Amino acid sequence: MELLFAAGYIFILRLIDQSLGTLRTLYVNKGKPLFGALLGFVESGIWIIAISQVIRDLNDPFLAIGYALGFAAGTIVGSYIESSIAIGDVVVRIFSPKDADSQKVATELRNNGFGVTLINGEGMEGEVSIAWCVAPRKKVRNVLKIVSEINPEAYVTTESTNPTKLTGNRK
Repeated sequence: MELLFAAGYIFILRLIDQSLGTLRTLYVNKGKPLFGALLGFVESGIWIIAISQVIRDLNDPFLAIGYALGFAAGTIVGSYIESSIAIGDVVVRIFSPKDADSQKVATELRNNGFGVTLINGEGMEGEVSIAWCVAPRKKVRNVLKIVSEINPEAYVTTESTNPTKLTGNRK
């Protein structure tokens, strides 16, 4: 019984530290390195406790299995947490034929508080309109819903944004 408890304890420690690792990476990539560092501090402390439990008895496969399963489960849990937190912004690009409802889409998105830039272009089959909209990740579903209601034939792509800081004087 003690062996199962130890394997379960290691599993939970790894689940927590791997989930924190996923979040740490997210925060660092989204321009919040101090919060990422704090998560990394806690993550590494938990990892040390977990690995020391495994090293106590390297001949016991249950401990190693608990460690590996905790890592795998932590990856999944961290991903779910990350998607529910939805930090950052997403660029939504809406491609539609020039004569389609691109202006209506842009107007409706603006009426709902989203910034939109319209660009004229030329596609394989003629003139197109490209609407660029930067939206918080938590609100991307709202943007996509508006687009699909007005112009269901539009081709839409999304891409995560990365924070950029300009330095120096701009002239």
